[in-house]
Amino acid sequence: MFNDSQDEFDRFFATDSVKCPNCAANIFFNEKIGKLVCGSCGGIYEPESLKSSGRFENRDTEDAGDEEENKQEFICDSCGAAVVTDYNTAATFCAFCGSPTLIKKRLSKSFRPDLIIPFKVSKEEAIANFRAWAKQQHGVPKEFMSDATLTKITGYYVPFWLIDADCHAVVGGSGKIEEGTTVANFFIDRDIKFHVKMVPFDGCQKIPNTLMEAIEPFDYKDLKYYNDMYLPGFYAQRYDKSAIDMLDIIKIRIDSYAAGIVKHFTTGEYTSVSVGATGSFAENFSQLYALMPVWFLNIKHQGINYSIAVNGQTGEASGNLPVASSLVRQHASNEVLRWGAKYLAVTAAMGAVLSLPPLFGLWTRFDDYGYDGGKIFSICVSTFLVLWFMTMLTGLSVIVPFLKRKFKDRSTSESVTIDRAPDVGEYIDYRNGFDMQKNDKFSCMTTADPDGDKGRTQKNSLVLIILKWIFKD
Repeated sequence: MFNDSQDEFDRFFATDSVKCPNCAANIFFNEKIGKLVCGSCGGIYEPESLKSSGRFENRDTEDAGDEEENKQEFICDSCGAAVVTDYNTAATFCAFCGSPTLIKKRLSKSFRPDLIIPFKVSKEEAIANFRAWAKQQHGVPKEFMSDATLTKITGYYVPFWLIDADCHAVVGGSGKIEEGTTVANFFIDRDIKFHVKMVPFDGCQKIPNTLMEAIEPFDYKDLKYYNDMYLPGFYAQRYDKSAIDMLDIIKIRIDSYAAGIVKHFTTGEYTSVSVGATGSFAENFSQLYALMPVWFLNIKHQGINYSIAVNGQTGEASGNLPVASSLVRQHASNEVLRWGAKYLAVTAAMGAVLSLPPLFGLWTRFDDYGYDGGKIFSICVSTFLVLWFMTMLTGLSVIVPFLKRKFKDRSTSESVTIDRAPDVGEYIDYRNGFDMQKNDKFSCMTTADPDGDKGRTQKNSLVLIILKWIFKD
């Protein structure tokens, strides 16, 4: 019909002649998911047939009802953040920008999520968990750990869209099976159909998506139907990103699952797997609107905003934090000194052990010739120092590269790296079917290059072998 012309295709679907089968509004082709999407009712359709492929409805668009008279809303006059809470909970500042200029008003639009996970982690526990996590991130400025800063952390119910979809992926790549120095190489070709269930996407523009992914997963066993009784003492963020607004993010994450699912299910088949070409699409989308508990705080440091978050259910903490270069260099130096001191202690102990056989023979000879104790002590110390020095020289080929790596690893960080989102295994719904057609083919046999260290191990002295074992990375 369109003669493979994308321009002609786009022009056709940009006209008013194509209407949504559900609400009769104009529908447009979304290149992210390869479907027709209605911005009015959220309907998703197949381009060829207008067959329904799911729906992402807009929520909370009607006026507030009588049952919502017990809730109030605060609007930040500075950043525009809108939060909902009960009438007995006050708000004095905005945790997203720090502004105290909050406008209080009656709830005008409805606020009716489908599901909620209630808070389990207290404010004190959240602060303690964040401090424990931040202490592992070397170079975090002290103000991010202070009581004055962390007492402002606020409990929010963050809006999430829980997305279900049927996925179809065609994945190619390579796999290796290693047996000693022999490697069998394979072409990987998999056709996979699977269903993902309740993949979370946060609907709040004020909170970075990567930060919310870092404190996943939430335990869905605690999901409950939404009830206002969970709201007192906390704030619920209104979503400002609908599921339709997030189609590009949804597509990227589901596509990443296509590659991840191959690695997930080939662990026992291949020693290593490299995923190359990936083609995937999803259909039959559906959504649930849920509130997830998060302790959140935005901190302004040297003119830049940084965010920290703690999962209000599991206690998982994370943040995108700055790193003070002076603290990093100081820690790197301390790390090198610490391992250097260990190296001196280990080589001293080895030098002492190596000194025992010759000293025993010297002691017997000195006793026969009637040498005085002072002379014997002096020779023993000299023997120990010589062997210690030789042991240290022998191990320089091990300790110098080791200390260089330690210093480099600790001194080149520019910011704290937060955790990545859970892999596909967290959200696959096996009950709705999983089908993987395996079309892998053998490629060739190769011989692996022997590892350099392993190749030299038998030629190394016992001292060097021990040092390599102690100071391995």
